[in-house]
Amino acid sequence: MATPSHKILQEEVRSGADGDIRARIGTRLKAYYEDILTQPVPDRFENLLRQLAEQSASPREQEKR
Repeated sequence: MATPSHKILQEEVRSGADGDIRARIGTRLKAYYEDILTQPVPDRFENLLRQLAEQSASPREQEKR
């Protein structure tokens, strides 16, 4: 049977391992997202954004008239 101090030690080891795993995951995610940020925006997405901007500008221009 595990003693109370043994249980505490096990929890500390687990949390340390979890911390290491979380740090590695964080590092990899950061590298992944930094890579994505350097990629160009696809033409299709730019076209959709332009269409959306034109549609939202239209009602504003009509209100000014």
